[in-house]
Amino acid sequence: MQRENLAVPVKLFALLCAISGITLTAGTMLSFVLVITAFLHLVVQKNWKLLRSFGVFYLVLAVLLYLIRYQGLHMVLFSEFYVLMFWSLSVVFIVGWDLITTPPGELSAFMSRIHMPTAVILGLLVMFRFFPTMKAELKSVWRSMRNRGLTALNQFLFHPAATCEYVLVPMLLRCLQVADQLSVSAVARGAETPGRRGSYYEKKMTAKDWTCLILWPIATVTFLCLGGVRI
Repeated sequence: MQRENLAVPVKLFALLCAISGITLTAGTMLSFVLVITAFLHLVVQKNWKLLRSFGVFYLVLAVLLYLIRYQGLHMVLFSEFYVLMFWSLSVVFIVGWDLITTPPGELSAFMSRIHMPTAVILGLLVMFRFFPTMKAELKSVWRSMRNRGLTALNQFLFHPAATCEYVLVPMLLRCLQVADQLSVSAVARGAETPGRRGSYYEKKMTAKDWTCLILWPIATVTFLCLGGVRI
C-alpha cells in the first residue's frame, strides 16, 4: 500500500509539539500519550514500515522499564538511565525520523515556497538524506560481503583489519559516487538558476493534514496536564 505523506508544515509542527512536550513535562513516564499520537501520525500516512519498527522498539522499552521498576532488574551492559531516556524521547525519534524520510522533492518544494536560500535547501536535503542513504549503502556492502563468504564469525575474529577494509573502501567509493550524482542532479534540476523555481511536488493541505494539525496541540496539552509542567 502506497505511503501518503502529510504536508511538510504538519510534520514540522508535530516535531515542535513533541519536543515542547518532552522538554516541559515533569512526568516522563506518561510520554506514551504522545507516542500513541505519533503512531496515529504514522497510521494516517500508511507508513507501516516505520510503525512496525518503532512499535517493536517501544514494546521492548516498555517491557524493560516494567522489569526495572517492578522486578528490580539491573542490567550490566546497558544502563537503566538509557532505557528511561529512550522511553521519554521515543516520540521525538518517531516524528523526527518521519520528517527525515520525507521525499526530498516535497522538502525542497516547501523550503522553496518559504523563500529559503538555495544553498541552505541543498545543505538540509543532503543532511536529511545522509542516514537513509548510508543505511542502504551498508546493506549493499553487507550483501556483497555475504555473497563472498566474508561475514563468517572467524573472519571477524581473526581478520578484523581486513574486515574493516572490506567495509570502508566500498563505502568511501560509494560516497564519492553519490556526491558526484548529487552535483549533477542539482545542476540538471536548475539549482543554479536565479529566480523562483517551480516543482512537481507542490502539496496542498488536505483534511488529514488539518486533522493532525489540530490533534497534536490537543495531545501535547493533555500530556502536560497529566504529567505536570516543569518550571
